[in-house]
Amino acid sequence: MHAFYSVTPIQEMLGRRKATGVNSRKVMAAAGIAGALCFTSACSASVAASPAGTASPSGSASAAASPSATPTTVTFPYTLPNGIVAKGVANDGKGPYLQTSIADTDPAMKYNPAITDDAAKAHYSAEELAEAQKVIVRFIAEEAIDSTLNDGTDVDGWFAAHKNQIHTANQPPFLNDLKSPDKAALAREAWMAKQPGLSYAHGASTPRVTKRTITPKKFRYVTGYGLEGVMLDTNASYEMAITYGVNGKKVQSTTADISYAVAKDPADGNKWKIAGYYSNYTTAEFIIK
Repeated sequence: MHAFYSVTPIQEMLGRRKATGVNSRKVMAAAGIAGALCFTSACSASVAASPAGTASPSGSASAAASPSATPTTVTFPYTLPNGIVAKGVANDGKGPYLQTSIADTDPAMKYNPAITDDAAKAHYSAEELAEAQKVIVRFIAEEAIDSTLNDGTDVDGWFAAHKNQIHTANQPPFLNDLKSPDKAALAREAWMAKQPGLSYAHGASTPRVTKRTITPKKFRYVTGYGLEGVMLDTNASYEMAITYGVNGKKVQSTTADISYAVAKDPADGNKWKIAGYYSNYTTAEFIIK
């Protein structure tokens, strides 16, 4: 079991969440300047557990089926038979794959006043909060879970393509966190590179994510370093198609606590942009399905 943590003073606000398991190895790292939104660094954890039984996803979002071939005439985005949205063809440096997104109608995209704190409601309208939630959940589905850096290594390439999604004030520290082996700004699963023959399934018509549930748990107002915004705490569970040696295709299951903060960026028309994060991923290394 591999555990990776980065800890900043934000733990006092979020509470320190610890991954647990047999034979765990924990790496603690100081994180530079920190604040309520983790604008300059973030709290994160990533765990890869030894082989175990299949995790059972729960929550209110996308259900699943096995990967399906891309339609003959492709217009992205489109919905796969498992209810997950195909965003387009991406390449993680090991081959092309069908990157996934999330439908606007997915329950995880729906703003829920019941889980939203009073401070958030006092500072932003329901329409603003609904848009902020969509920005966060879509980023979780597309990038936190299924980015080209998940088992990929081209950090600079990813950042060049996606820095417009990151708040201007948070771009340098976010890039630094991506380059740190002790941080999990996105799911990276770097341990996979140490397993000979282990790789995600590839193919221009092959989605790696075969099952996914994202469940919003708490939506709250946060401040830090002259910025203000909201943070959405979620639970996520998902399965990714992999290949392993001569044993054929399998999936590996991940459960995660994933939180992202967004703030309005005056440098880009006050659009909601990613401004902080907390993550804790627990992945079973490989599970025969």
